[in-house]
Amino acid sequence: MGVGYFTLAAVLAASTLLCVVLARAGHTPQPRLLAAWPQELPLPPAALGAGLLGALAFGDEFRHPALAVDRGTVPRRVGLLVAKLLVAAATALLSGALTVGADAAVLHLVYGEELTRVPADWLSLSTSWAALLTGCAWAGVLAAGIFRSTTAGLAAVLGVPIVVVPLVQKAVEGPAVRSAAGLSGRLRDLVLMQWPFGAERYVAGGVRMIVQPVGGALALSLTALLCAYVLTGMRSRVR
Repeated sequence: MGVGYFTLAAVLAASTLLCVVLARAGHTPQPRLLAAWPQELPLPPAALGAGLLGALAFGDEFRHPALAVDRGTVPRRVGLLVAKLLVAAATALLSGALTVGADAAVLHLVYGEELTRVPADWLSLSTSWAALLTGCAWAGVLAAGIFRSTTAGLAAVLGVPIVVVPLVQKAVEGPAVRSAAGLSGRLRDLVLMQWPFGAERYVAGGVRMIVQPVGGALALSLTALLCAYVLTGMRSRVR
């Protein structure tokens, strides 16, 4: 529990410091400013913190053998995994909300209202932000469960922008790849019905996240990790 509080405090401190530095330097879009996500960093501090907190969900079981009957195995029950994923997602979303709130408060205090105005597409941006944090938290949970290590869980999160993103970018390069712009509208036409009020903005936020290099790489990584987790669970049962 102490590690969780320390991680959250470190995320908030790093985010507020980064957002002030970015605001002083200028040329940073407001969404990245509030998220404290410089172009030079593969992930913002909140996403790294979410991945670490997710990895701790399984990592603690291996650092403290009393939490598991057998140190060499991890309970693979679906209910346990779902519970860990839900808790990790809730913690990541709380961390993300606190981060944006703290960054906005500091920017308002230092620079005034100009940098803290609510953007017109705030709902879509919020959905993308929530998807990024949740995806990082889930990647940490699954990777730590597979490799039985908190460090491995965090390494999997870092590997998404550093290793997987370049591979995804190379795969989608070329004129033959169709743009994903307007995907929410095409989905609406496909099902031949209107989205409920406000739902299209949520869809647009999710699509915006997926079509970004980090979002697409994160989705692929989560799929691979989930499949690996299921396979390792089946192997342990066969043994």
